[in-house]
Amino acid sequence: MSPMTTNKKKLSDSGVLGPLSNGFYVALAYGMLFVSLMLVTGKELTINVLTIPALVLFLVVRVTEYFVTKGGRKDTPQWTIIGAFVIAALTAIGMTIILH
Repeated sequence: MSPMTTNKKKLSDSGVLGPLSNGFYVALAYGMLFVSLMLVTGKELTINVLTIPALVLFLVVRVTEYFVTKGGRKDTPQWTIIGAFVIAALTAIGMTIILH
């Protein structure tokens, strides 16, 4: 069966740890943006300034998603996904400026 004809829900649940959450994607986006901004500006990059905000972003997005979807009974609205990415981008820019 080709990937074009398979059920998309079935494909997204087929990972080792199950489906990846929007919180994970936001933490990953923050990490990529923050590391690239720190490299461009030539500032020191430590594991603490990368992981602590990523963990906080993950938890904030997961809790918000839980309350907005009423415990997973509804689909996630598009505004939460876009808002989470905007928050990740602003956090990466803010952390780069703060660590001047």
